[in-house]
Amino acid sequence: MSLRFGSAEEASLSRDGLLAAYEVLVDGLEQDAYAGAVALIARHGVIAGFWALGLRRSVQPAVAMTHDCIFDLASLTKAIVTAPIILRLSAECRLSLDDPLSRHLPWTAGSFVGDARVKDLLTHRGGLPATADIGWAKEPEERHGELLQVVGETPLPNPVYSDLGYYLLGLVAEAAGQEPLPRLFGRIVQAPLGLVRSGFGPKDTREQPIVASERRPEGLLEGVVHDGKTRLMGGVAGHAGLFAPALDVALYAQAVLDGGSGRLGQMLPAAEAELLLAPQTPPPERRGLGFFEWGTRDGDDFFLPAWGHTGFTGTSFAIAPPSGLLVVLLTSRVHPVRRPEERLKSVRSRFHRAVWESQR
Repeated sequence: MSLRFGSAEEASLSRDGLLAAYEVLVDGLEQDAYAGAVALIARHGVIAGFWALGLRRSVQPAVAMTHDCIFDLASLTKAIVTAPIILRLSAECRLSLDDPLSRHLPWTAGSFVGDARVKDLLTHRGGLPATADIGWAKEPEERHGELLQVVGETPLPNPVYSDLGYYLLGLVAEAAGQEPLPRLFGRIVQAPLGLVRSGFGPKDTREQPIVASERRPEGLLEGVVHDGKTRLMGGVAGHAGLFAPALDVALYAQAVLDGGSGRLGQMLPAAEAELLLAPQTPPPERRGLGFFEWGTRDGDDFFLPAWGHTGFTGTSFAIAPPSGLLVVLLTSRVHPVRRPEERLKSVRSRFHRAVWESQR
């Protein structure tokens, strides 16, 4: 189904519960958890809550947040771009989830990186570190040589959430799909879902309402990706780089709930769509092929029975397939300076709890 706007009653949600969720977001502003936020709540395909609060740009000239503001989604790129592209290429028999990376990236042969399976990297179980201190702006051959040196000769013994794994998956997608990552995103995700305002940066802030991120020594980051590695490489990577408004994130989440079907076509076959949120790893860090189980991720006693993803800039989405609920919360946690993540997690947990308890 495609999303539509409707009442709380049509979405089988309580008005009082939605009001409580909104008040949590207002409280987050007062606690300085973020400079601004856009939140969207939908159930059974009906958008019952859609709010914009605070500022998208707090430094002069200050600009108010609006519903159509476009956020740097940070690591949501992993879940919205790279994972569905890999699964679609698998469905098209251009790769197998059990392929070793060396099949698609010959330069990894002879390293444990080359022996890691595509599926291992999708679930952050490839033995890679979180990141690497290398020259990301260098030519690929030199960059990749440095990467293999930095990660060492043996995989890490315990799973680590890794940007490197999804950076490599982006390269695998380009090799198997024979197209650049933005074009694959356009064909596989953007077109069938109608995500007309999503895409990789840089973005022109004169033409689009872009949410500003961090103020750096070189100036305010506005329309360019916050992630340093991706920024050095020109704005496109498998682990970060996507910009999108909350409504586009919700359209993607709804397509996952609908078995891979978007409003204009099929993003994924149903079997592959299920793999995004089918448990592939044991508790306490249960992961699908691109999503994680939310649970008590935000650090309190509230267990959210949903799947989703978060991004460093303050972005997140969560979906609960059995109840048909989806929740998008995009915030500017890093504007104009980075705020403690624990502050946002506390707000997000209370927000999710209020939304969950609003279900009828």
